[in-house]
Amino acid sequence: MKKAIHINEAMQILDMARERKQTVNLKVWEGQTGDVLEYQGWYVSSSSWKKGWHKIINPVSNQIRTVPDIFIFEVNGLSIYL
Repeated sequence: MKKAIHINEAMQILDMARERKQTVNLKVWEGQTGDVLEYQGWYVSSSSWKKGWHKIINPVSNQIRTVPDIFIFEVNGLSIYL
């Protein structure tokens, strides 16, 4: 089983989750402080390949977050490399 994937594979996983309306688990660095943020069971609502971000939604509280792709370092337990 894979333990690490390329960032392009990670973007494909996020796009498939959006199309299939599946939840994802993400670990992301916070841009200002470098803290690790965990998003467990969030939906992917949209993305921009050119601008390099994904919008995710919390299914419980409907909070929306815009996550820069470069700050995502883990998707569904798989580490990402560049």
